[in-house]
Amino acid sequence: MKAFKEDKKQQERLAAFYKEETTYFPNHVLLNFVAGFLIVVSFLLSIIPCLEYDDGYLKVAFYGCLLFAMGIFTYASKYATFTEPLTKKVRNIVELTKYLPVNRMQLTIYRIKKILKPCLITTAFVVAFRLLISFGVHGSATVWDVLMPVLLMILWPVAVEFTRY
Repeated sequence: MKAFKEDKKQQERLAAFYKEETTYFPNHVLLNFVAGFLIVVSFLLSIIPCLEYDDGYLKVAFYGCLLFAMGIFTYASKYATFTEPLTKKVRNIVELTKYLPVNRMQLTIYRIKKILKPCLITTAFVVAFRLLISFGVHGSATVWDVLMPVLLMILWPVAVEFTRY
């Protein structure tokens, strides 16, 4: 499958293109703040182990993962738009990459790499805290304490991000 292969030159071009975005445009600061807030709230909902719930676990897990996905997609949205430095006009990134020698698959790979790091870090902390609480309180853990965060906090955001373009 040659289409899913990462092209180093195109990835470097995208990194150079987004280097301008490391400056503090107000919309990026706001996006980072909202994304961080949503991820922290979802983290607090997600660390409660499965054994603590009698029947309402799926609702809490769904809301926690929904908030996490909203936070990750808010974080990723700063890689979907570009603020022009002089005019401060916000433009769609797909519209701008027409003029770059970068194809859409490489743009998707770049965005997935950008959201994968916060997904992996948050999932690792959620699984660690869930197992710590489960073993500390109950002396055992369920397979769902590991499987739910991995499925809903890594695979789901990456799959949705992959299907966006």
